[in-house]
Amino acid sequence: MLDAQRYRSNNLRVEVHFTRAFLWAHLGLGALIVLMLLLHEVFHWAAGAALWYLLSVLIVVGMFLGVSVCRCLLGLIFLIFSVAGIYFLSQVLPSLKVEEPPMLAHELMPLWLGIMNITYITGGIFVFCSRRIRRATDVGFKLW
Repeated sequence: MLDAQRYRSNNLRVEVHFTRAFLWAHLGLGALIVLMLLLHEVFHWAAGAALWYLLSVLIVVGMFLGVSVCRCLLGLIFLIFSVAGIYFLSQVLPSLKVEEPPMLAHELMPLWLGIMNITYITGGIFVFCSRRIRRATDVGFKLW
């Protein structure tokens, strides 16, 4: 019985590798989002995105430990990011007045933030529906 428990994660190797790749993509994109907001000099929103990113990293750690509710929380936090991004693009960005031009022009923001919103909406729904991510989270795994 002990051997069956020890090698349980090997039975789900494909699911674990898929979930690792998915989470690496999130970790890279999340850091890129915070960096882009900083380069656009939207500091309050960059701080909010940094808090969102840190919270998502804590949830990812819970997924590593095999806490199955963390999968649902990760999907929820992806959807919350998308809703905040849509709010930013529709309400905040049009009324944003800058005295000096930022490092990156604000005209670029709808393009990349729109792509990130679509990506995280899709990712959030995918986290809720994917059997591979559910199985990997139930077992627990490491990022490397």
